[in-house]
Amino acid sequence: MKYFIDSITSIAYWKYVLFSRQGIHSALAIFGALYLFVQALDFFKIYNEDEYSSWAFLFILAISIFISIITRRPTSSISVNLPNLDSCVEVRIGNIFEAEGAVMISTNTNFESDVAGGKIAPTSLQGQFTGRYYTGNQNELIETIDKQLEGKKAPFPMGTTIPVTTHGKTFYFTAMSNLNDSGNAYTTPQELGEALKGLWGYVKNTGELQQLAIPLVGTGRGRVILTRRKVVRLIVESFVEASKNGPITDHLVIAIRPEDASRFKVNLYDVKDHLNHILFG
Repeated sequence: MKYFIDSITSIAYWKYVLFSRQGIHSALAIFGALYLFVQALDFFKIYNEDEYSSWAFLFILAISIFISIITRRPTSSISVNLPNLDSCVEVRIGNIFEAEGAVMISTNTNFESDVAGGKIAPTSLQGQFTGRYYTGNQNELIETIDKQLEGKKAPFPMGTTIPVTTHGKTFYFTAMSNLNDSGNAYTTPQELGEALKGLWGYVKNTGELQQLAIPLVGTGRGRVILTRRKVVRLIVESFVEASKNGPITDHLVIAIRPEDASRFKVNLYDVKDHLNHILFG
């Protein structure tokens, strides 16, 4: 609800709805359809165009703008069916932990998981996961991760992925950032690309084709120099390319935190138009 209110009260939203190329195209298309309908009524003598033409134009234009606004109202989810693939990508504003199926958790190349000791921020995605599923018992999580890593030493390559199963769900911990001497995470667009390849490859080989939810990787503490929309594009393009060699999931969910959507003025209609453009030309 907060995202909806923030959207309809923002200048950016109304610029997109009324004054963007897509918004104007939508209004004109609706205007054309209504005008043809009026012409048909006049042809069948149901409506006299000559008698009401002085005000009909403005009336039809107003109705067209109103319908255009209604059809482009704020939404919390958009989906795009991928060309030549039996799968779709959904970009959703919401809590990633409420998504069905498997969930990807971004981590660092050291697989550092100490939240209580301050090495992982409690507000990070990994910190939220620990607080939600391993409250007061993070040592069990650390032991599970160490077991999955089979005693190998850090740092691990970007894209290294291990499963953590708890509470009836599978979580894929994927290395997507490095840690500097101060314990801060950082990554680059190129490293994100490598990390995504590793995630897709692991899920393709070991997953069960269930729904997979992934956050906007790198945009928080990963400090990647990319806008949210560009990260969505990076994820989708990487997923499409990897899917050419075999199915990964028939439903990929890219989850955006409501706080981020509001703060960075994420417009899902704009995101959908952008994805349609890069996928279908």
